[in-house]
Amino acid sequence: MKHILCYGDSNTHGYNPAGGRYDDNTRWTRQLANLLGSDYLILEEGLNSRTSSFDDPLAPYKNGMDFIVPCIETHKPVDLTILMLGSNDMKQRFAPSVEKIADSLHRLTKTILDVSEAPVLLVSPIHLGDNMENSEFASSFPQASIRISHELGNALEKVADHLGVAFLNAADYAKPSWEDSLHLTAEGHHALANAFYHKIKEMGI
Repeated sequence: MKHILCYGDSNTHGYNPAGGRYDDNTRWTRQLANLLGSDYLILEEGLNSRTSSFDDPLAPYKNGMDFIVPCIETHKPVDLTILMLGSNDMKQRFAPSVEKIADSLHRLTKTILDVSEAPVLLVSPIHLGDNMENSEFASSFPQASIRISHELGNALEKVADHLGVAFLNAADYAKPSWEDSLHLTAEGHHALANAFYHKIKEMGI
């Protein structure tokens, strides 16, 4: 059985813009499990507000770098890690830039490779939405953050090339909800599940 670790933030956890968490039939992780079948075990490791490597004074214990090693050690053996972080790195309080976020995800990806010795699929997150100014998250994500979200994909593709890992841009397949301009819709979860399925098969996992 192949073990696939899905390490991410609220869009891996399944945050529902309407409230609560999407159910097992809706989250992309569970849909992916259904698509792949019984020869695969999907390990859901999504955490709301998780950053790639930044300590958040308003949300402690959310630093993705701090938890990645014990997470992988817990789930070994891992045959693939799907890494989808970066959205929370765009919060204004982290003084974000494309270069800063890309460097952070470079270090995190390298750590995963060093610890697990298994392939990594580095995923650039979906874009922040055009209705962010009316979102409950507006104070955290100004216009500069929205711009960064549109530029990050190219930078992370270069990170993936440099490290020799696979890459997927989630923004090519899904958009954020209109309600909060940050989290996936149910349709977005479905689209991402299919995109990940085809990418995993392409990788020969």
